[in-house]
Formats: sequence, structure tokens, C-alpha cells
Amino acid sequence: ISIALATPHYMILSNAEVYLMRRLLFVQNCRSQNKICNFQNSVAVQVVSDDEFMDDDVPVETPEGSNSGGSNQRRLMTHGKSTEENVIQFLQVFEERYGRVHPAFHIGSLKSAMTAAFNVPADLKRPLIVFLHSDTPFTAHLFCSQVVCSENIARYIDQNFVMWVQDLTDSRLQRQILTEVQSIFGTDGRRQVEFYVPDKLPLMIVITKVASSPQVFAVFQGDISPDLLMAQLIDAVENYSQTRSIEKMAEMEQEQRSMLREQQEQEYLDSLSRDREKDEMKKIEEKEKKVARGNRRGETIFLRGPYTP
Repeated sequence: ISIALATPHYMILSNAEVYLMRRLLFVQNCRSQNKICNFQNSVAVQVVSDDEFMDDDVPVETPEGSNSGGSNQRRLMTHGKSTEENVIQFLQVFEERYGRVHPAFHIGSLKSAMTAAFNVPADLKRPLIVFLHSDTPFTAHLFCSQVVCSENIARYIDQNFVMWVQDLTDSRLQRQILTEVQSIFGTDGRRQVEFYVPDKLPLMIVITKVASSPQVFAVFQGDISPDLLMAQLIDAVENYSQTRSIEKMAEMEQEQRSMLREQQEQEYLDSLSRDREKDEMKKIEEKEKKVARGNRRGETIFLRGPYTP
């Protein structure tokens, strides 16, 4: 994708510039298939369709700050791959576009991410962030580059959350995530996500688990500022820490009850063992007494001599 100025020179745009230019032209109704559109002081941009833009063979420059060299614009996720493969692909393409400073993405399914966040001791539990991305809205690049990849936000998320990602640019992946959400959160959870998909992406959904029931704590859309997101994340952590403290107390009480029950069971087993030992000793004593009586009877017969009628 190139941009031609009034002079015959061409220059290569970064992903961010290409992406925002395309969407701005789209908003201004200047976008059409393979058409040269005038834009701001004789700047002409060749605009391509969504499929061409997302195709793997469209060469573009990686964004400033990326740790990789020139690269092709690739899809973040591909329909038909396993969840693990898609998350790994997302990680690779995301770093090609935005660099290596970002929160850690959980490798696995949504269900396994919930296990990592909640199926641990209370003092290790963390809220879960479900990051739903789409390349379609023009705010997606700004949200990723300025918010998700903010060093402070990335560090805070890594310290206090588990983060799971899903790219929903492909409508087939949208249907897939809705099915997975319904299997975990039920119909109400699916409806909550459907409200945002696909028109209100990208977004982050913060999920907590209270009394063994997962619930949506907050939803942050792509137009949120880094400062406001940080404040909301801190609020989510502080709120969940109270829940975690209650669960910790409940766990301690449960542990104490279990220890008491185990102690009582052990005392009962010890008592049975002592009773069995007493029974064994009693049997041995009775056997010895019986043998002793038999021996005395034999001695008596021997002293008297044989019986003669």
C-alpha cells in the first residue's frame, strides 16, 4: 500500500498510518475497490478491500517500536486452528505489529484460563481479563498500541490478572467464541457478549468468581484512556481482594474442620487398634491358661498311676 504525493515520489506507510488512513477514508465515503481517492492536499491513497487488506501477501511496514523488521500484515487468528495454535499466532503477529511490551497472554482455551485464574488457593486467585480484539474498527490499533502495550498497564495486568485473548475479525471466530461463552456462562453470558460483538470491539471483560459463580465485573471498550483503564483495573483488584479475603477465611475454617475430622478419625482408628491388641492379648492369656490347666491335669494322672478297675 503506497501513498502518492503531488510529486512522483512514493513512500511506505507504517501499519498504524495505513490502517487509520483506510478507516478515515472509509468514514468520508472515499473508499472504493482499486480507486485513487484525493485526500487532504492532493494526497492520493490507493484503497483496497477488507479481504485484500487482511491477506497475507500484502506487504506493509511494521509499526514504529516493533522489534521485527519488515513484515506482511497477517491475520491475528485463523479459523480452523486449535485455540492454542491461534493464541500463539496472535502473540507472534501482535508482537510484529506492536512490539514485545504487552501483557502475557494465556496459552489455551477460555476454560483453561478460568482454571488458571480461579481453581487455585484463595490467596493465589486473580481476576480474568478476556481481551476481545478485531482489526475492523479504526480504534483497534490505538487501543493496542497505546493502551494494551502501555508498560505500566502490561506490568500491572501481569502481576494481578490472568489475560486471555481472542481475535474476532473473522465472523466464524465470533460464532466460535459465543458458543464457548455459552458453554461456560450460560445463555445470559452469551447475550452479554453478543451486545458488544462485533460492533463494539475491541474490549476487555473483567471476570471474577464469587461463591463458585463467575460473573462479569466490568467491561472496558477500546476508546478508554490508559489512565482510566489503570484506575479501573486497580479498583477491580481491590474489590476482588475483599472477596478473596472472605474466601481465604472460609478456606481456613474448612481446613480446620478437615484437620479436626482427620484427628478424630485417627483417634478412632487408634482406639480400635488398642482394642484389637487387648483382644489379642486376652486370647493369648486364655490360651496359655488352657494349656497350663491341661498340663496340670496330665501331671495329676501321672502321679496317681494308671487307672485299674
